[in-house]
Amino acid sequence: MIQLKCDIVVVGGGASGMAAAASASESGASVIVLEKNASVGGNGLFPRGIFAVGSFLQKRKLVNTDKDEVFSACMEYSHWKIDPDLVRTLIEKSGDTIDWLHDMGVDFTDVVHHLPGQNPEVFHITEKDLNVGKTVIKILHDYCKDKNVEIQTGCTGSSLILSPDGIVAGVLAKNRDGEDVQVEASRVILCTGGFAGNQDMISKFYPKYKPDEVTPGPGMRHNGEGLKMAVEAGAAIEGNFAMEMAAPKIRGYAPLNLLLGKPWNVWINRKGKRFANEGIVYNFSLAANACLRQPKAQMWVVFDERIKNFTLEEGRDIVELIHFPPDSEQKLDDTILKAIDNGYLIKSDNLEDLAAFIGCPLESLTSSIEEYNKFCDSGRDAKYAKNIKNLKKLNNPPYYAIKAGVDMLITHGGIRVDDNFRALNENLEPVKNLYVAGVDFGGVDADVYNVTMSGHGFGFALNSGRIAGENAVATLKI
Repeated sequence: MIQLKCDIVVVGGGASGMAAAASASESGASVIVLEKNASVGGNGLFPRGIFAVGSFLQKRKLVNTDKDEVFSACMEYSHWKIDPDLVRTLIEKSGDTIDWLHDMGVDFTDVVHHLPGQNPEVFHITEKDLNVGKTVIKILHDYCKDKNVEIQTGCTGSSLILSPDGIVAGVLAKNRDGEDVQVEASRVILCTGGFAGNQDMISKFYPKYKPDEVTPGPGMRHNGEGLKMAVEAGAAIEGNFAMEMAAPKIRGYAPLNLLLGKPWNVWINRKGKRFANEGIVYNFSLAANACLRQPKAQMWVVFDERIKNFTLEEGRDIVELIHFPPDSEQKLDDTILKAIDNGYLIKSDNLEDLAAFIGCPLESLTSSIEEYNKFCDSGRDAKYAKNIKNLKKLNNPPYYAIKAGVDMLITHGGIRVDDNFRALNENLEPVKNLYVAGVDFGGVDADVYNVTMSGHGFGFALNSGRIAGENAVATLKI
């Protein structure tokens, strides 16, 4: 067995874990990071922006960010099912963390809206051709190396070491060579990235979730090791979980996102019925909920040639500039042909072919389109109250229909913590020496992931890790 010793051991080298290690090492603590993958980053490598309120960039751009208003909006969105102290702590820390990362070398270039008309703008980005997540992880990794943080990659935590009186005293792990690793530590911070890859946990915490109706989205599917370890040490589970899901989605045809994510399309289910205000497309969690209510959680995004041309002539909005590959327009025509060949898209001059493609009665599809076109003529969606500016008739063939569905990205929720990110037991007492950060802790998202707090998944991971590291060090005598 390999035996190691340190002040603080961090289990998981994603966004929260690297932030925890960086902040803990600032005060001179000896820190070891255990990361099961071959390199650090995890799902922290993928985000394109970071939520924050009160950053130097917002102040520079005269973006008025009232923390009380942002806090109230977050609590109302989740119907006060979440922990107000945690939310307040994370919001208060968020602007300073942008400054902290900027001082380390992250070149934040702008703060932008992530939803139409979003006010205030909270989504912090680097250059549009850079991935914010990769940039932040690299800077944190370099910083940790400068601070002599020991990073053990290919090393998976399996259980916590408990003293005879039940106090957390370190971590047991296994490295890539199959060797047992024992890390004796004064404090443990769990940052293991949720449980999106653990079907048993998903079934337990999301009993209505149907995995056969949801496609695994991009990113890494973690197995919930941190939750398991924390519970075995006496930590309690927070009651609310959020599954970060998005619709309309289709895997393997990235350029089609130029067409899928527009509010002037029409959404049809397998019965041939329109089923939602398509304007919710900008809030991907709400769109996912609407899709999940449909038979087999399937939807078809329908538009015609005029709408397609309008979409392309409008060009990308700021979010599409950030998220979509730069060559999407050039690849679109070939991607459409590929999707047609593979049965995910149809292009036809008549609705009969669309109905056959969807597998719905022609009468239902025709009735839905006729009703929608009447709403466009009258300037009022009398069914789902779609904004008038997004009402565009479907009467200029060829018609298009893209078969789409829901992607599941990551889980949010888990261990109950206090606002120092100490794990709590059922009596709301701290589990001594144990901290939890990132998506492993619960209490800041209820049943629907809060898209209006744009970038908060990444931002809250960084902030919770940073706060956990600071507080873990504060209780040590170095």
